[in-house]
Amino acid sequence: MASPEENQWQSALGAIDLSAIESLKTIKSEQDVLDERLKAMEGLKTDVASAVYVRVRDDYRKRQQGLDEQSRPLKQAARDQYARLRTLLDKFEADHEAVRLDQQELELRHKLGEFDDKEYARRDKAIEATVKEKAEARARALELKARFLEAFHAESELEGPAAAAPVRDAGSTQQFSVLTGNDAAIAEARTHEVPVVGGGGPPGKTQIMPVIDIPDPVPAPAVGGATQIFRAARLIPQNPEAGKQNCALTLKPLSIGAASGNDLRIGGPGVDPKHAQITATMAGFTIADLNTKHGTRVNAERIRERTLQHDDVIQIGAARFVFREG
Repeated sequence: MASPEENQWQSALGAIDLSAIESLKTIKSEQDVLDERLKAMEGLKTDVASAVYVRVRDDYRKRQQGLDEQSRPLKQAARDQYARLRTLLDKFEADHEAVRLDQQELELRHKLGEFDDKEYARRDKAIEATVKEKAEARARALELKARFLEAFHAESELEGPAAAAPVRDAGSTQQFSVLTGNDAAIAEARTHEVPVVGGGGPPGKTQIMPVIDIPDPVPAPAVGGATQIFRAARLIPQNPEAGKQNCALTLKPLSIGAASGNDLRIGGPGVDPKHAQITATMAGFTIADLNTKHGTRVNAERIRERTLQHDDVIQIGAARFVFREG
């Protein structure tokens, strides 16, 4: 019998709408044919009159424009659904990594004599069931991701601007997105979402505030003589781009970027030489983006500075980490 949590993620994944994908795949196939014909025309340009070449080229380009217009709303709908899927996938990957670490911890405690063989076997069996459940959730999410990628030329197209229609309060310049479908299961995976009262949205819908670009905060003066207590924390890599080793956080600021002098070096597209820094503060560990072109994201939101919370997902370029305390 499936656990309540398993039923929840199955319901959340089942709420992902794939209706735009098949239409987009057909359009993409037609676009690819036109692209190949336009490329082939360059080699045949001298074989025909200029007027014929221009006439056929303009016809193909006109068809391309028509396909672009036809695909635009479908792509926007797919991006909305893909954003929901990525939120779930990030959660499943973090959960899978967490339970895998729990399994390693149990094995270590058993080797140290904390549990006898019988107790170890009982606990390990329970963790194995959880590992299987988390792995299945992650695998299902990756299958859905692959289906989305089939309809686009590159994943970067899917990670474009969010498409939800803006809803404005009277006199307000803030924009809000409205979740639809199985909001409860997906909202649980996004701890940074804040319900907003009012705003003109439909009754019963959850309105989500995106990151607002505000000026850098003025640093508060240090409190003389204050005793500062820090909890141990670490960054856990979630994909190959992030590497394989956990990164412990200490009182020393952690520099992150592509340059060799960084404490945590990350390569690949979208990573600046000096990209971000994590600093221990009175409030906890704070991550700050160093005015980069592609930005730093926490829980899929672009940030300038944020105090990290347990299980926050940090993304720099293609690399993803989970922040863990304790």
